[in-house]
Amino acid sequence: MKKLYTLLSVLALSASVNAQNLVTNGGLETWTDATTPTNFSPAPFTANVTQEATIKHGGAFSAKHTTAATSSVKIQNETATVTPGTSYTISYWYLDNDPLARSRPWMYWIDGANATITDTPSELILRPNTYSTDNAQWVQFTATVTAPAGAAALRFEMRTYAVGAGFGSVYYDDMSVTPSLGVKENQITSLKLYPNPVTNGKFSISTDSNTEKSVVIFDVLGKQVVNTKVMETVNVSNLKSGVYIVKITEEGKTATRKLVIK
Repeated sequence: MKKLYTLLSVLALSASVNAQNLVTNGGLETWTDATTPTNFSPAPFTANVTQEATIKHGGAFSAKHTTAATSSVKIQNETATVTPGTSYTISYWYLDNDPLARSRPWMYWIDGANATITDTPSELILRPNTYSTDNAQWVQFTATVTAPAGAAALRFEMRTYAVGAGFGSVYYDDMSVTPSLGVKENQITSLKLYPNPVTNGKFSISTDSNTEKSVVIFDVLGKQVVNTKVMETVNVSNLKSGVYIVKITEEGKTATRKLVIK
């Protein structure tokens, strides 16, 4: 029951606070000491980082990330709690103006046991095969992806790589993960699920557009239990009694609703 309340609370919060940043200390304004940003993963998952007060994108500080001689180093934050089926905009700013260093995001969805989840749709977005190039200006990385079934958090990580045999640096600042559920929900007009609670093994979906809908249903643990396309009626006769989360997509617009099955 506690997991159910947690999931529904996160859902409600995501719907009402679209701009909320889920990355704790994403602006790098709080440091335990000059080499330890607060709420970031301990070494070796965050390594070779120093507090920078002069070169920064916003606020008082950024993170200067210095390469190892021949390998990559990480800066990592695992505090971005997510809800399966919800879309999130991921963003951070970086400054790569050093020929001895280059950078790329290296992020994973992780489950409640802290294990990584394979999710092909977001693979090349979260872990691209391209690197940053030298630029005198700060550059923003931004992407919108949907949390897959079973996802409990996003491992927010960047890696800095050595170029050649020297030591170079890349700067990072203003990291964020923001749910976009609320905006999308407002775009599906007159959305209704009925009957709700479900008592006969099926329910209907009505909207103003009344076109084909993609319907994905998750149980309270975040496991995907239904994935189908319908015009109106959804068969849930194989589901046990309980509370579920229904993600509905129609004409590129997505909404999420609670469904009770008796």
